[in-house]
Amino acid sequence: TLPVVNTNHAKALATLIVQKSADGRMVPFDTLSREILEKIHQSDSYKGQNSNAVMLSMLVDVDKWQMEPFILMPQNQAVRDAIANILEIPSTKYISYKDFFDENNRYKLQKYVENANRKNPNARGVFDKEIIKLDERANVVNLVFSGELFKFIPVQNNPNNVWLAPFSAVTTLKGDEGHIVLALIQNYFSAVENAFKDGNWTRADEGLKFIKEYQEKIGYKVMPSKTKVEMEIFSNKAEIFVKLAPVYLIAGFLLLILVFSKMVVPNLKISFIFKVVYVLNVLAFVIHTVGLGLRAYLSGHAPWSNGYESMVYIAWALSLSGIFFSRKSPIALSLTSILSGVVLMVAHLSEMNPQITNLVPVLNSYWLSIHVSVITASYGFLGLCALLGIFTLFLMCFLKKDGKYNLNILRNITEATRINEMAMIFGLCLLTVGNFLGAIWANESWGRYWSWDSKETWALVSILVYAAILHLRMIPKYCNQFVFALWSMFAYWVIIMTYFGVNYFLTGLHSYAAGEAAQIPNYVYWGFALMVVLALFARRKRNFVGKL
Repeated sequence: TLPVVNTNHAKALATLIVQKSADGRMVPFDTLSREILEKIHQSDSYKGQNSNAVMLSMLVDVDKWQMEPFILMPQNQAVRDAIANILEIPSTKYISYKDFFDENNRYKLQKYVENANRKNPNARGVFDKEIIKLDERANVVNLVFSGELFKFIPVQNNPNNVWLAPFSAVTTLKGDEGHIVLALIQNYFSAVENAFKDGNWTRADEGLKFIKEYQEKIGYKVMPSKTKVEMEIFSNKAEIFVKLAPVYLIAGFLLLILVFSKMVVPNLKISFIFKVVYVLNVLAFVIHTVGLGLRAYLSGHAPWSNGYESMVYIAWALSLSGIFFSRKSPIALSLTSILSGVVLMVAHLSEMNPQITNLVPVLNSYWLSIHVSVITASYGFLGLCALLGIFTLFLMCFLKKDGKYNLNILRNITEATRINEMAMIFGLCLLTVGNFLGAIWANESWGRYWSWDSKETWALVSILVYAAILHLRMIPKYCNQFVFALWSMFAYWVIIMTYFGVNYFLTGLHSYAAGEAAQIPNYVYWGFALMVVLALFARRKRNFVGKL
C-alpha cells in the first residue's frame, strides 16, 4: 500500500513556498503539486489524497510509487493499444513508471519519441503527438522522484534570488550554509519517513516549520505575502472559471427558453422568472469579474497575457455586452451567456494552459494591457453581433405567409437587429481604438508602429469588414435586416481568424503566436456548413423582413 500523509500536515505543506523552474515564479507548494498531478494523472487527487500529500509521498517512497499505475495513457483507444504493445503491457487507462523500462533499464519509448520529435509539428500524426505527451508525463514523474521540481531552499546572497531543490542544495551549498540546509532537509524527510511508519507527525510538522522559517529569513526578498499565498490556495480550490461555465450555460438557455415562450404566448406571465434568471446571469458576471481580479492580484499583471487568460477575458466581455444591452432586450443576455459558457469550456480544454505565469519583458508594458483589454473586449461585442445574426436568421426560417406568429417574430427580429447594429458600432469602435493602442505598444517594444505583421494585417482586415457591414445601409439593395444578419454572422470568422488562425496557424511577433501550422478541427468546417445551410433557409424568407 502507498504511504498516507496526515491531512493536517498536507494542509501545512500547501503553504510552503517553491520557485517554479519554468519562469522563476514564487508559488505555494499547493499550486505546483496540483499542476504536476493534473499533468500526470489528469486529476488533483489520487486515492483520497490531495496533490500535496501525493507529491510528498512520491518524494519519500520512490520504490512504491514506481510500481503504482497512475500515469495517464492516451484517451485514443487505438493509440493506447499501440503504445501498450510497444511497452509489452495490457492496454489500460493508467500505467506505472516501471512499465516504461525493460529488464536492462532501457527506455522502451526512446526511438519512437526521437522519431516524433524529428518531424515537423505539422507532419506529426495522432500517435506522434500522444507519444510526446506520454514521454512528458514520464519525465515529469522522474523529476518528482528526484525532487528537482521542488525548489524550496533559498540561496544566501544570490543576486538572482535563485532557490534550489533539496538534492541540488545539498551538493551545491558549502560551509555553514550547506550544513544548515543539510540538517533541515535530513531532519524533515527522516521525520516524514518515521511518520509513515508510526503515524506520529509531530516531528515532521516541526521540521516543516523550520524550513518555512529558513525561507523567511534567507529568501524574504521574493517571498509572497501570507495573504497572497492564502488567496492563491483559495483560487486553486475554487476553480472559479471551471464552475462558471455550466452556470452561464444553464442561465443562458433558461433565458432563451423564456424568450421563445414569450414569443409564442405574448400574454404569458413570466416576469418574476425573468428577474430570477437575469439576477443569476448578473451574479455569474460579478463572480467572473472577481475571478479575473484575483488572477490579476496573484500574477501581478493584467489577466489577459496568454491564450487561456484571453479566452476567459473574452467570455467576460461577452457577458458584459449581454448585460449592457439587456435593458433593450433579454435576447442579447441569453445568447451571450450561452456563448460565455462555451468559451469558458473551450478555455479549459487540454490545449490551453491555465497556469499563472510571469510576463516576458516585451509584454511587461501598460500599453499592452490597455491594447489587449480594449481589442479583446471588442471580440465580445462583435461575438454578440454574430449571435444576434444567427438568432435573426433562425427566426426568419419560421416566417410563413399569413403565419400566426409572424407579428411576434418580426418584432423580435427588429429588436435583435437594432441591438446588433448598436453592438457592432460599439465593437468596431473598440476594435479600432485597440488597434491604434497596439501600434503605440509596437513602437515602444519594437521601434515601429506598423510592420504588416500577420496579426496587425488581420486586425486591419477585421476593421474594414465591420466598417463595410455598417455602411451597407448606404446601399439601397442591401439595406435590409436579412443582409445585415447574414454578414454579421459570417463576419465573425474574420475575428476567429485574427485570434485563433494567426496565433496557431501563422507566424508572428505577437505573444500568442504558435509558429507552426496545425490541422484545422473538423468542427470548424461543420460550423461553417451549418451557417451556410441556415443562410440558405433564411434567404427564402428575406422578403418578409424590413429595412434597416
